[in-house]
Amino acid sequence: MTTPFPAIRPALRRRLAAGLAAAALLLAGAAAAPAQEAAAQPQAAGKRTPLLIPGKTTLFQRVLTRPGAQLAAQPGGPPGKSLPPLSVMYVYGQQEQGEASYVEVGPDSQGTTAGWVRIQDTIPWRHSLVLAFNNPANRDRVLFFRDQPSLTGLLQSDQLLAQSEEWRRQIVKGALPPGSPVVSIEPETFIDLQKQFYLLPILEAETKPLPSGFRVRTVKIASVTKETADAATAVPQPQAQTQPAPPQAAQPQVLQRGNMDDALAKFRSGVVFVIDATSSMQPYIDRTRQAVDAVYREIESAKLDSRVRFGLVAYRDDPGKVKGLEYLARMFADPSATASRDAFMQQVKDLRATPISTRAFAEDGYAGLEQAIRGIDWKGFGGRYIIMVTDASSREGSSPLASTGLSTDQIRQLAEANGIALYILHLKTAEGRNDHAAARAQYERLSHFPGVGSLYFPVDAGDQEVFRSQVEKLAQSLVTQVRDAGKTDPTAPPPAPATAAPAAAAAAAPAAAADRLQQTAEAVGRAMRLAYLGTVQGTKAPPMFEAWASDRDFRRPDLAAFSVRLLLTKNQLSDLQATLRRVVDAGEKGQIEPEDFFNQLRSAAAAMGRDPSRIAQGPARNLEEVGLMGEYLDGLPYQSKIMGIDPDSWTRMSVGEQQTLIDEIKSKVALYQRFHDDVDRWVPLSDGSAAGDAVYPVPIDSLP
Repeated sequence: MTTPFPAIRPALRRRLAAGLAAAALLLAGAAAAPAQEAAAQPQAAGKRTPLLIPGKTTLFQRVLTRPGAQLAAQPGGPPGKSLPPLSVMYVYGQQEQGEASYVEVGPDSQGTTAGWVRIQDTIPWRHSLVLAFNNPANRDRVLFFRDQPSLTGLLQSDQLLAQSEEWRRQIVKGALPPGSPVVSIEPETFIDLQKQFYLLPILEAETKPLPSGFRVRTVKIASVTKETADAATAVPQPQAQTQPAPPQAAQPQVLQRGNMDDALAKFRSGVVFVIDATSSMQPYIDRTRQAVDAVYREIESAKLDSRVRFGLVAYRDDPGKVKGLEYLARMFADPSATASRDAFMQQVKDLRATPISTRAFAEDGYAGLEQAIRGIDWKGFGGRYIIMVTDASSREGSSPLASTGLSTDQIRQLAEANGIALYILHLKTAEGRNDHAAARAQYERLSHFPGVGSLYFPVDAGDQEVFRSQVEKLAQSLVTQVRDAGKTDPTAPPPAPATAAPAAAAAAAPAAAADRLQQTAEAVGRAMRLAYLGTVQGTKAPPMFEAWASDRDFRRPDLAAFSVRLLLTKNQLSDLQATLRRVVDAGEKGQIEPEDFFNQLRSAAAAMGRDPSRIAQGPARNLEEVGLMGEYLDGLPYQSKIMGIDPDSWTRMSVGEQQTLIDEIKSKVALYQRFHDDVDRWVPLSDGSAAGDAVYPVPIDSLP
């Protein structure tokens, strides 16, 4: 599928470059690779290092190449090799040649230089904070406006929904009138950041109130991708006093119905049960097997067995700590390798609940979930579902009995990053009555699916037949989505928000629970199909683009249209992880001697080659100011209770509050290790760059 955004003329490209330069100033602070080693050690003979950003001691200068950027052997020399748009290059030097300015660039921070590029063909890239489109399922597609007044006027109008829908209809038909304030629209299907990498840097941002009282943020964004369309490859010639041309209205190519049907005819789903296999769970294990067997027979009857696969992971407790448990988490059936009902039933026939008691009522459920999320190859499945079955809460990463070290939010983030929906069937048995409230609060948060809400379904009193019915209905619903994938258009305007009964009422009203299960399954399925279509059709962001948009859906302002990511290099992520380990060590020692916390941080800074004199001296009073954290976190527009710690606030904390903060930092250290090991999501920003310069799109709420 080609992008539905307009080609941008060379004059607008020059305007875009100026805007991105402004963005660099606006978001300055998080940037290139760390240079601690270069700053702390003598430069190796013959090895060059990039220039440092002015005012920084650990961050190198980088530029982002514009379409048409070409290398020259010398400043002002004949142009040679063209650089792909979006290439991130390190700056090794700068030189004037006549009236033109040039920068010497290289693909990495290890001393490799490639040549000289005209400075007007580059964009200074001091920041790594970007936006990414959220899945457009269950919300309207984002409209892009020529200017902020047009967008603001619409947001404050009582015709917001009617007018925006008319503009969407016109733009899809290619019939926007001359002078329309709308210049483009979000692609129909989801853009997979992993497969179609793009940048949406923020040029300006301002919060505006809606007539409803809800506040939204209007953002001026620019898009830069690796698109190599003809319109993006001509070399723009410098022109004095050029007035930028206004953006042109988009003429999007609509995804053809036949192409969509062909793609969705190959849509496959993987459904993996993650089952608590501790002592109280045998009746539910048996009923899960029975329900899946019944659904599998329907699948085979409908000849869908090649398109729907089931898997199963069971979890108990650490066998090294409790004798006789056999395993912590075990894959009984892998959906990518289990091709039939007979194969599935054979692989799960020996699953039994252990008669041996585990170490606490809360179980190590996150070990089972991580095994299902990271231990299965999900690439072959457009629909990705995990159904967790348990009668107990799960151990948080802070628990000394937890094996993963990950918190509820971090397990949810891992699932979301892999496009997996987490359903929770919570058996509210009498034995767990004291655990019910904690489990519900935990699992409602764990199972939150963007644009849909919680996928938590309690089973009152642990009723075995109600449970079996829920398993069967949920599995049948997911199978129906595969069967009917080509019969509904996931790119059509979303239905009105569901008014299904909330999870709290579901147990008391089985019919309401069934309705809610069906409605959430349909909403999640829509998101899965959009993500799948975006992948198979290669949906891309625009090659070069600049416009205003709202960060919230007009119809449902509680839904965010974008998510915020920080692109961290492997070097930066390793540095951040090491720093947080030092903070944990200092915090644990500081619990014994609270006034000694910042003395411990001073020692940590010295050990890491940073300036210990900044800690708790002069104006530097908290972790953000002391210089212990890398400069790539300086000035980011988000609130962090970790970065705001000062000696007084630490001393005022109770031991329990200090431990909670330490546990939160520990869980982030564990999460960063998962990011580091997630090889498929590391993106090299330029050809020939060093492995340590690849970036990972870290969600901003995962930062310390």
